[in-house]
Amino acid sequence: MRMRQTIIAAALLTLLLSAPAFAAKKTAVPKPSALVSSAQPVEVSAAGALVWNRKAHSYTMKKNAQAKQGNFQLNSDTLTARYHDEKDATDIYVLEASGNVVLQSPPYTAYGDHATYDVKTGMAELTGENLRIETPTQKLTAKDKITFDAQNNKMTAPSGGTAVRGPDTLTADALSAYFAKDAQGKLAVNRMTAKGHVVIKTQKETVYGDDGTYDIPAQKAVLTGKVRILQGPNWLEGTKAVVDLKTGISQLFATDNPATENRVYGVFYPKASGGPKGAKPAGNVTPAP
Repeated sequence: MRMRQTIIAAALLTLLLSAPAFAAKKTAVPKPSALVSSAQPVEVSAAGALVWNRKAHSYTMKKNAQAKQGNFQLNSDTLTARYHDEKDATDIYVLEASGNVVLQSPPYTAYGDHATYDVKTGMAELTGENLRIETPTQKLTAKDKITFDAQNNKMTAPSGGTAVRGPDTLTADALSAYFAKDAQGKLAVNRMTAKGHVVIKTQKETVYGDDGTYDIPAQKAVLTGKVRILQGPNWLEGTKAVVDLKTGISQLFATDNPATENRVYGVFYPKASGGPKGAKPAGNVTPAP
């Protein structure tokens, strides 16, 4: 009887510790795990076996492991819950999922090869090939890993990320997404920040910058640093750009500091000429400090 209770408790902790990995409540912002009531039943299963290794202080479910509670679901080839103290085998401190990892908590689904979740810090990390997070309207991909900050409702691709929304894409050396409820009360990506080699591509233009923020409900992006806007052979250059993806209007500014002598700069080629081959921005504008 005690063995059965211990396994059930460990499975419950495994699921509950996984759910907050994507986001957590800070002030009035709801977290994804709030969508699941703790009173709902927990279902765990595996096509192979559940192994309790007392020496390694772990529980491992093998082959098509799955944990569900309400709308939350975690699937992987293997699922391991680790605890510190042999005397308290339900004191789980980390969850490890390996092989074909799929984490689902509406409105998003995350994919990877490996996932770990630190209970004390509320931080989770997803690694492997073809890393991606998908929602009904957005898709975020990463090169090496995706981190989850439960305290700030934040997901980050710290070493190169790409966000796709309809025909528009946003890429950067480091990309972060913040979740909040939309006008319909559904959790969705509300804001994105980008750092290093930021590129926004739309159907009509390509915009480059050093850093940027993207307000998704307003569909407005702000880029700073050495900013360039390209439309075919034509180009504009400045130190700040405001791109309204809803209206199609882009604004370019010389600087926020009126004491500097920076200027916006542009080159426009006649339609018949098509511009010179291999034309690139001259880069004559020095970014504001």
